[in-house]
Amino acid sequence: MRTSSAEKTTHAVMGRVKTSYPRLQHLLVPLDFSGKSRQALRYAVPLAQKFAAKIHLVHVLRPVGKAAPAELAHLKHEAIKRLGEMSAELLPPRLRAGNAVLVGRPADQILQLAGKNNIDLIVLTTKGRSGLARVLVGSTAEHIMRHAPCPVMSIRRH
Repeated sequence: MRTSSAEKTTHAVMGRVKTSYPRLQHLLVPLDFSGKSRQALRYAVPLAQKFAAKIHLVHVLRPVGKAAPAELAHLKHEAIKRLGEMSAELLPPRLRAGNAVLVGRPADQILQLAGKNNIDLIVLTTKGRSGLARVLVGSTAEHIMRHAPCPVMSIRRH
């Protein structure tokens, strides 16, 4: 039985392509507590359900000057409380992995957490800035996409 050149090409390409789906066990969703950042959860929850994955929520506080340790502790406590409320409200119990509140440059903190927790996918929202606005303001989402140790799903806010 002779095979056509198209069949040979298909076999050659498919022989090099892994035909199984990627294994998603841990998803990371950074939240800034805006209503728009919750859009990322609308994509993360069905994905986590499909793959029986866990969702990690993270919020990053930017350091403000020389904040007193007590003030910073209060801000962290409030943020972890809000993440807990969001998790209870928006995530089915079997999908919940953990919540983290970090302090520092958001992109750096998110990337470190992703590496430390073996995150398989980061799902985040982006403001959709482009051109001069992105250059002047900088883009946390863009930095994460360029340097993440895993794939990143970017959901444009609307």
